[in-house]
Amino acid sequence: MSSIKKISLVIGLVAIVGTAVFIGRQSGGDSTNNTLLITPRAVERRDLSDVLTVSGEVRRDETKKINSAVDGKVSQINVEDGDTVEVGDGVFALDGRTAVAVPGDFSFYRELTVGSVGPDVLQLETILNDSGYKIRDVDTLFTEDTRSALASWQFDRGYSGSSNENDETITASLSPNGAAYSVGRENTAAFIVTQAVPTASGTGLRPMVNKPILNISVDKTSVNEGGSATFTITSDIAPTSDLTIALNTGGSATAGDDPANDDDYDTILGSVTLPANDACKCVSFTSNVFVDNTIEDEEDITVAMTTQFGNDPTYALGNTNQIRVVIPANGSELRPLLTVKASSETISEGSSVTFTVRTSVKSNRDIKFNVTLSGSASQDVDFLTPDADTYTINAGDYSVDVQIQIRRDDTVEPDEKLVLTLTADTPPSGKTERYFLGDTTNAEVTIQSEDLPELKLVGGGTVAEGRTTSFRIIADAPVTDDTSVNYQLSGTAQNGADYKALSGTIIMKAGSSSVTVPINVINDDVTFKPSDMLVADWPARIGKVEVDEGEFVLQGNVVLSLTEPQFTITMKVSPTDRAELEVGQAVSVDLKVGGQILPGTISELDDSATVGSAGEELYEGTITVTGEFSAVDGATVSIDVTLDEALQVLAVPVAAVLRSADGDEVRIVNDAGTITRVKVTIGLIDGEWVEIKDGLKGDELVVVDIASGNVASAA
Repeated sequence: MSSIKKISLVIGLVAIVGTAVFIGRQSGGDSTNNTLLITPRAVERRDLSDVLTVSGEVRRDETKKINSAVDGKVSQINVEDGDTVEVGDGVFALDGRTAVAVPGDFSFYRELTVGSVGPDVLQLETILNDSGYKIRDVDTLFTEDTRSALASWQFDRGYSGSSNENDETITASLSPNGAAYSVGRENTAAFIVTQAVPTASGTGLRPMVNKPILNISVDKTSVNEGGSATFTITSDIAPTSDLTIALNTGGSATAGDDPANDDDYDTILGSVTLPANDACKCVSFTSNVFVDNTIEDEEDITVAMTTQFGNDPTYALGNTNQIRVVIPANGSELRPLLTVKASSETISEGSSVTFTVRTSVKSNRDIKFNVTLSGSASQDVDFLTPDADTYTINAGDYSVDVQIQIRRDDTVEPDEKLVLTLTADTPPSGKTERYFLGDTTNAEVTIQSEDLPELKLVGGGTVAEGRTTSFRIIADAPVTDDTSVNYQLSGTAQNGADYKALSGTIIMKAGSSSVTVPINVINDDVTFKPSDMLVADWPARIGKVEVDEGEFVLQGNVVLSLTEPQFTITMKVSPTDRAELEVGQAVSVDLKVGGQILPGTISELDDSATVGSAGEELYEGTITVTGEFSAVDGATVSIDVTLDEALQVLAVPVAAVLRSADGDEVRIVNDAGTITRVKVTIGLIDGEWVEIKDGLKGDELVVVDIASGNVASAA
């Protein structure tokens, strides 16, 4: 706390030290003594600051105007001024189609349908995919996959149908397969396809497709028995859809699946598939070279890609379109290796099966061997048990046949397995084995039941475009093997055009008695209008709705405006004040509403000036405050900007400082009434107080004012 002392000094007693000036008695007709009245103030420690106060405004900035993308009648408005719109909200409707708030980079500007190409298609597919309506390939091409996802999106938002297209029909019927099943009386189902969404006109753009150029290679050109060769087909570009490549295999080596049958390597299929959009742009397949323990000359395998038939093949052949692999001549110490093979993989009841047991080399003596019979088939029930379990390959022969008679019965039963297994030789003590077991020591045959299941077809009803229905094919007993079931489709709806293409064949898995065939009806009336989705930086606040329900708007007319959802505090300052400010400075904002004073910082400052209404230059800035506050759009606020501050420094009243060309001074008075002038260095000035950086210790009394008067008046 500051203190003020009033000291009356008799003239003649006061000496001003340092200037060696003495003030004597004033003479005159009146003998009354004159006095000096001194106002001292103690030096204090204070917090001083330099504060710039400017005015500001609370407002919401307009971020965007939403214009009508098409001509139409405003059938519904779902928002009011001041509402906050989130992603997924329906904002308004034109001609019954809801305009939905979606994220994105730009506004949609045209109708889209199958065949459309462009960045707007990519944005649409991204929005649909991110919203849970999955699209396999998110790209710039509008496909049936895009239309299916869009149809689901529109259906979930209540888009109603308005097409004049007539309802269509689909009729499914069973086709016979005398080898696997019989067709029952219930063998057809009918469906009615109804409309789902509005139609729209427009032409699609079909992109040109570059045909992949294919080449083939192999990891090794010479493969010994027991090894393998891996062939790789590479494409110069990744195909946009699965690509089936036809192959032709040749050479002197024999393809097959059984080396005991003189096969040299695994059969290579007649085609392979290169997956769509594969990063490798390649497909590989491997063939194993069998160990057959036979003396053989050099053999080779050739694999060639073949061209496709027709006027528009889906790929072209490169320079390396066939490859050759050599199997070197082989043969070593030979010893009888026995293998077994069945005459057929399947056999009917009442017939017989032949198991052929073969040796790898000729022998100059009979080879007696043992076998066992096993499997799900029962001895003397499903087949006749042989008289012996020991058989002989006569000297000089390569093989002998073992015949098993299969019994016929009238029982409806699943197919059963009969397995013949070669057992190892157990020679007498001191003798060597007469034979050894080869790679194939057992052979299996399936005994097929002659009783066929009867099938019926159930289903039918009404299905909307874009939706899925199905029919079921039901057997009166479980099928014992995977069974191909044939069916036909007819009606006014076209297979592959009005619903996704169906092959007419489906597999009923072994052990099951039914299979379901789905019918995915194509929503061929679905189009996308640019007014269906509103792209903006959501969430956003509705500034003003410019139209009324029932009003007809033209393309380009403003429907509503958007503003920032949060208030922004802005300030406009003069060039002089702008020079004192910088981003990051602390401020105190007086909202004047409810006595709210909030701390904040300067978050933005313009580097270029704008011209005010009076022609003055103004710089705009933005204030970010801490904490919630209540305000109205356009309210005025006071902003205090702390330019500088000095904490707990020595300070004296500004009036105590005497300023001159020779420097700043203060006058110090002691208890004896002696006044001394002291040189000081001043710093920050805060209102009536000034910082003393140098010259004082802090325990002094400084003179604020000296006035003359008589003793009586001073008292």
